[in-house]
This record gives sequence, structure tokens and C-alpha cells, in this order.
Amino acid sequence: MSAELLTIAGSVGKAVFPEIVKKINSALNPTDLEKALKAGVQSAEEWDSDRDFHQHLFFHCTPKDARELLERFFKDTGVQEELQKPFTEKTTLNLQILIKIFDKIKSEKPNLEFRNESIESWLKKFIDAYFEHTNTYLKFQIAKSDYLKQLSRYFDGVEFVGIKVKTKEEEKFAKLLQIFVMPNVVEQVEVRASTGLKLNLDFALEETASQQRQQILLWEQQSSGKKFSAKELLKESTRNKFVVLGEPGIGKTTLMSYFAVMLAEQQTEKLGLSADLELLPILIRIRDLGKAPTKNILEYVRNFANSIHVKELPKGFFEHWLEDGRALILLDGLDEIAKPSDRYEFVKIIHSFLGQYSQNRAIITSRPAGYNRGFFGTDEFPHYQLEKFDDSQIDLFIQQWYNSRLPNNPEKAQQLQESLKKALAAQERIKLLARNPLLLTIIALIHRYEARLPRYRYELYKQAVDTLLINWDVNKGIESWNLEYIKLDDIKILMQHLAYWIHSQGETGDKEGGTLIDRDEVITQLSKYICECNYQVQKHQAEAEAERLVDHITERCGLLNEQGQDRYAFVHKTFQEYLAGEEIRDRQSEDFNEVLNHIRDYLHNSHWREVLLLLIAQQNQNNSKKIIEAILQQETLYEEWLYRNLLFAGTCLAEDLKLSDGKLITDILQKLVELEVSNSQQVGREVKSQVFQIICNLNETRFQAQALEQLKASADLINKGRLREYRAALGEHQEVLAELLGLLKDESASVRYSTALALGNLGNAPPQVVEALLGLLKDESASVCSSAASALGNLGNALPQVVEALLGLLKDESESVRYSAASILGNLGNASPQVVEALLGLLKDESESVRSSAAVALGKLGNPLPQVVEALLDLFKDETEIVSYSAASVLGNLGNAPPQVVEALLGLLKDESEIVRYSAAVALGNLGNASPQVVEALLGLLKDESEIVRYSAAFALRKLGKNSSNVTATVAEWILQHRDSEYVGSGIDALWNLVVTKE
Repeated sequence: MSAELLTIAGSVGKAVFPEIVKKINSALNPTDLEKALKAGVQSAEEWDSDRDFHQHLFFHCTPKDARELLERFFKDTGVQEELQKPFTEKTTLNLQILIKIFDKIKSEKPNLEFRNESIESWLKKFIDAYFEHTNTYLKFQIAKSDYLKQLSRYFDGVEFVGIKVKTKEEEKFAKLLQIFVMPNVVEQVEVRASTGLKLNLDFALEETASQQRQQILLWEQQSSGKKFSAKELLKESTRNKFVVLGEPGIGKTTLMSYFAVMLAEQQTEKLGLSADLELLPILIRIRDLGKAPTKNILEYVRNFANSIHVKELPKGFFEHWLEDGRALILLDGLDEIAKPSDRYEFVKIIHSFLGQYSQNRAIITSRPAGYNRGFFGTDEFPHYQLEKFDDSQIDLFIQQWYNSRLPNNPEKAQQLQESLKKALAAQERIKLLARNPLLLTIIALIHRYEARLPRYRYELYKQAVDTLLINWDVNKGIESWNLEYIKLDDIKILMQHLAYWIHSQGETGDKEGGTLIDRDEVITQLSKYICECNYQVQKHQAEAEAERLVDHITERCGLLNEQGQDRYAFVHKTFQEYLAGEEIRDRQSEDFNEVLNHIRDYLHNSHWREVLLLLIAQQNQNNSKKIIEAILQQETLYEEWLYRNLLFAGTCLAEDLKLSDGKLITDILQKLVELEVSNSQQVGREVKSQVFQIICNLNETRFQAQALEQLKASADLINKGRLREYRAALGEHQEVLAELLGLLKDESASVRYSTALALGNLGNAPPQVVEALLGLLKDESASVCSSAASALGNLGNALPQVVEALLGLLKDESESVRYSAASILGNLGNASPQVVEALLGLLKDESESVRSSAAVALGKLGNPLPQVVEALLDLFKDETEIVSYSAASVLGNLGNAPPQVVEALLGLLKDESEIVRYSAAVALGNLGNASPQVVEALLGLLKDESEIVRYSAAFALRKLGKNSSNVTATVAEWILQHRDSEYVGSGIDALWNLVVTKE
């Protein structure tokens, strides 16, 4: 009967207690109240079962009678009022009242017999246990409130420790929620056992280092292509436990802190979860757990709570939430357990803990270099990789950064935001670094302290490299040093030697990654340098030390990474170039000719351009003069037409070169201006474009005023618009804005038109510019309206009033105005329901160009809503080629395409219009669906009568080959079948794209 009664208590609790919670406004939830009710019944039943069987309370009842009686009892209004007393009056239940209610209910069943003393004793045991448990659960809730408060306070603070940047003491701290930008993740899939690399935890320790590296690289390359915001992880993951991997500085720890704070502040909806979901965050820094006296996770969590000043927690506090499955367990930084043998032990500890409380959600983070696929099986633990920031995420970070730094000065904050964005846009290599959140924070700290990025970029690179090499782990308290002969101060010198040697091997990498070098060659070079630094080290000892150093630099610092089996490169080519330049500079201390020799040998070698610029920027005045003179006197092929020596000298000035020779400076600037104003056919457009960029880059250098003065002296020979752009770039931005704002009122529509476009090109627009352009949207001239809309789009200002005004223009009588408004809305990236609905309506516009513009805009918004997909599919039936083409192109870029999209695109491959067939093929390639049906259809298109269609089919097959190795074999088989056909060349082109050509 006891089990039956507990079941009754549970079912009654589920039905009744939510209403009780509402009435008493308690911190307890229905689950806790249900457990208290069950505990009361269980206690009463345990007492009852110890007595003689014939004296049991429900001895004379059938299970059905007992269930009905108890249900009526607990649902009685008087009983519910008594159950509320522990919360409303802080008192226990009144036994006599409960006895009377029980007697009243049993009196309605005269055939049932109950012993009065049994009723009283049973209800008393129930009351005592119920009160004890409700009291305990109330204590848990009170304790939870304090725990969450302290947890939020602790993890909502970001200290910039380990970042080697000179800054003000009060600005070494920020609020996490004020600067946090949500990253994206991409799902990883398991490398199958056929690769020979599927690991078992029991023998993983026996792997060789080479096997581990190969396994990691192959595993990382397996992506499902499913990419989404990390805030959706808890909702999107197919399991309630998963692993998040990311390179150093990518934001793993920050993301875990954000999750903890959001749950602590009960903002679960920001993590894609139900607003009423109750999850207790338990965040464990694994490096700190590793330092704990014992490796018991529960004991560590309790001690951590004490360390952040949580009031004394009641016994069983964490167990209460864990046993209910109402916790989110965040295990951060598995790789920060330095010794591999220790790391495996921690994996076993984690497995045991998560197995004990298996009903809870859990996230484990690690760097890929410190992680082994045998740790957590991907069937039970899906794996995700954190992505670098894209442009929009960088911009959002900058916006939030300065809003948090200058909360009482929004105008200054806006000014500095635009300044930093402009600096990043102008320096592509720094922008590449900024995609890493740690390096972006370093850049933002430097810019905040100096109000601009250092004109000497080498200063920024130095601080970033020092942070990665030395400060980061040290200030995080991670004991990762396992080198025997190399001292901490020696590492940068060794990296300089290595970087210079690697750079000298030639350019074999991409614009972001450094040059790829085999591991054996890296070890050989480093062991050679180690021997040179320490004559006490034998060759075999140096090689072993070099192995350890490569592992340290790769796994802990993140300065080197593996990019293919046993092939290494600097994680950013910028770091390779900076360190190579530092190596030359160190040699210069003994012989300045070392610098001049490098200039003579590599002056116009694009691979060495950045190295030379970073090296030259660090020279003193005397050496700078010698270098510039050597550059201008260099014998360079076609110099009379290409002016490469002069342009490189101007680029050196833009690096704010320490040069004081007035005549030399004037000569360079004068020659640059002469090229700008020249009408000679022998001054090409590309040369003039380079001149414009170089002169504008003199902004905020010591040469800015002199350059502007020389330009003004030639004002009669320069286009007025061009001169305004020069002036705005060289310190007269406000004056130019004032002039342009005045011209917006000109009587001539052509003047207003060109002025609006000029304002859009200037950037850094204050509110009055936005306001003026908004006013121009009502101009009587349709062309002026369009230019104002374009200007607002170029400014990238998605203010509500801008979006509202553009939505209004979608109904304008002018076709060109509607076209421009739709296009700009797409560029602004505002995917609100209002915008999407308006653009969907425009897909039925009478103008084909407007319909096409609306389709493209929807594609840019990247919002694959069912209604968007359906509307775009309808456009395939449009009578105008360009509209069908636009729809196909957009669907190919939306991603997550439903089957009907693929089916519709396959149908378009047979369309009469070659432009439609072309766009459908490209779209299929972009979708990445490498099903046999799609591949077969594209192979059929290789025989199309149109050359451009055949080309698009080959291109699409190349795209699909990334997702499926079967595509290459299928194309090869097609070639064999059509070897004598006139179309075989198209198949060979496709095979070339699959095998040889790289993106």
C-alpha cells in the first residue's frame, strides 16, 4: 500500500501544488512541494508499517478506496489552507483540523473502518515530515537566492589580467554583460573508425604524439556545417551534455561565465530556454579543481561557494538540485590540466560525476590541442567548435566596449567607436587579429588608453605576442611550464629566430595563416637555436627540448598551430612578420647594413612588405633618412610608369616614420600630389588610387598638416569632391561636414544628389547628418531620394527612425526609390518581422527590378523563415529572367534549405533561360547538398549548350566536393563514359576544380 500512497501523493501534488504556489507566492516550486508531500506520506507509511498489520490505517480499504479518500483529503480546501501555513505563517499544520477533515470525508464512506488513534498518529507523522521538508526546501531556496547573487557578482566581472597593455588602474575591469558578444559555433561530427583513429580512453595514454595530433586534425575537419549562435547551444544540441572546443583566446571561459550569470539572474530566455525553467548553475574551473586538496567535485563546489562569500549553505544543498536534474554543470578548461596523465584522471572523475547526476545538463570546454576524442564519445556528447568573430560581432564589441567605458559621455563614446572601426578597416592585418576576442580586447584596451591604435603597429603586435607567449597562462595561475633548459625570457628570442627562418622559406601560406613548415624542420631549427643559446646542452637534449617547446607554444600559447598532419604555421601571418622583423632589428644592433641589405633584396617583394614596414617604423631619425634615400634610389623595373619606390616611401611616411629631414619629406609629398593632379595618360588609375590611399593614411601622423597644405596649394587642379575627401581624412572632417550639410539645401537637384552620396562616403556621421539625410528622403527629386537612401545604407546606421523611413519609401511612386530602399534595408541587416513582411510584400511589385531588389535584400537578411522560402519559390514562376535568377541565388545562400527548395532548383536546371539554369546550378552548389540526385543533375548540365551554364555546373560540383568525397569519383566516372564526347572538356574542368583548384 505504501508505494500506492506515494503515487497518489505525487499525482495529487502535480494537480494541486501549482495553485498553492500561486496563492502563497512562495519561492518554492511545485517540484519541491510535491517532494515534501511525498516525504510526509512516506514518513507516515513507514510508521504505519512498523505496527501490527491489522492496525494499519488503511487495512480495511481497497487500493481504490484509499486512493479516492486521499485524493479528496488533499484536494479539500481546508487541507490546502493548512498546507500553506509553513509559508504564510511560518507554523506547522493544525493536527486537529486535519483530523476533523479526515473524519468528515471518511464519514461519507460508512462501509470503511478506521481506528481513531491510527488516524491521529498517521496524520501527526505526516505533518512532522511535511513541515521538516518544506522548511528545508525553503532554506534551500533562501540559500539559492544568496548563492545566485554572489555567483552573478563574481562572474559578471572581467579582469584584464594577463593582458600586457599599459592602462589606467580603474579600467582594468569591466562588467561581463556590458561587453559580452555572443559567438557562433559550428557542430563537429565524429571521425569514423575507418580512419583508424577512433580512441578508447583505456589505451589512449599509449598513443604517440603524432597519432594524437593527426587524430585532432582529422576530427576538427569533420563539420556537419550546422552553424548557429552559441546562445542556442542548450536548445539546439541533440543531447543535454556536450563539449565546446576553441582556440586560445576565442572566448570559452567568457562564454561559460555568461551562461552562469544568465542563469543566476534568471534570464533563461537569453539562452534559448523557457523563461520559467529553473536551473542552478554550477561553474567549475578545472584548473582550480586541479589545485584542490581532493578531487571531489561536490566538495570543491561547496568550498568555491564559501570562497565567493556565499552564506553557509544547508546540508545537501547542491545534491538537492543535482538529484532533481535542475542544474547546469559547466566544466571549463579541461586542457588547463597540464600533464596528460592527470588530464585522463580528471576525465574519469568528470565521467563519474556526470554519470551519478546523469539527468542534468553539462558543458565541457577545452582547447583542441589539449583534447582527445577518446575523452567523451560523440554519440553521448555532441561536439561544437567556437568560431572567430565576424565583422558584425567585432562592431558590436566595439560599440559595447565604449558604451561601457564612457557611460556618461555618449558623444565621445560614439566618436571613439568610429575611430576604432575606421582604424581596423584601414589595417586588414589588425582586423584579422581582431577576429580573436582576446586579441580584440587587447586592441580595444590600447585604443581606449591612447584614443587611437598605435601608429606604430609593432607596439600593438608586441603586446599581443607578449600576452600569448608569457603573460596569459602565468596570470591565470596555470602551471604549464615543463621545459628543462629554456627560460621564460628566452622564448621570444627563439620565436624570432624561428619566424625569420620560416619567412625566408618563401610564401606558401595564406593571407591569414603563416607559412607552413614540417614539424621535423621546426624541431631541427629550434634545437639548433637552443644549442646556440646554451652551450651546455647536447644535440639530443636540444631536440627533446625543442619537441617540448613546440608543444608548449602550440597547446598553451596558441602562437603556433598545426595545419595538416605534422605541419605547423604561425596562427596569424602578422605574428610571423612581426617576429621576423624583430630578428632583423636585433641583428641591426651589430651592423646597420643588415637592414639596408634586406631592403635591397626584398623591397618590392609582397611577402616581405610587412616585415620591412614594421622594421623601418622602429628606426631612429638618422637611420630612417638612410633607408628612405636607399628606397628612392633603388633600381626598380618600370619605375617611370609604376612609381613603386615613391609609393613605398609614402607608405613609410604613413607609418608615422621618425623622419625629420624637411627637404626629403617635402620632396616625397610634392611628388605624390603631382601624381594626384596629373592629367598624363602615363599615370594609371591604379597609381592614383594608391596615392589617394597613402595620403589619406597620413591622418594623425606628423606629416598630416604638410600633406593637406600641399593639396590645398593645388586645389585648382583637383576635383572638388576628391579634395573634400582628402580634407575630411586629414583633419578637417567637421569643416567638410558643415559645407556638405549646407549644400543639401542647394536649388540644384544634381548638387543635392552628389552631396548626399558624398556624405555617405565620409562615414563617422553625427546625428545631424542622419537627420539631414532622412529629410532628403522626402525630396521632390526621385534621384535625390535614392542617393539619400544609399548614403544612409553606406553609413550603416540602422537606427529605428532610419528603418522606419526606408520602410515608408517602399511605397514610393518612383521605381528607383523603391529599388534603393529595398536594397538598403538588406544592407542594414535589420531582420525584424516588420522589415521581412514589407520586403515580402515587395516581391509582388509591378517593377521587375524592385522584385529582384527585394529578393536580394531578403537573402542578405539571412532569415530562412518558411514564408520567405515559400515566397522565393513562387518567384521561380516569374516571367522575368532577372527575378528568377535573383530568387535562385538567394535560396542558394540561405542555408538549411528544405527539400522543396532543392526540388525546385533541380527543376530550374531545365529552364529555357540560360541565366536561370546558371543561377540554379550555382545555388545548388552553395546549398552543399551532395545527394546522388543533385550530382547526377549537375553532371547532366555539363552537356548544356551554354558555355556559362556548363561552367556553373562545374563550379557547383567543386563546391559539393567539399562535402562529399564521392563527387570526385562520380565526375571521373562521367569522364570515362563521355571520353569521346564534345562535352568531355566540361567534365575535365569539373575534375580540375575538385582536385587541383582551391578556394
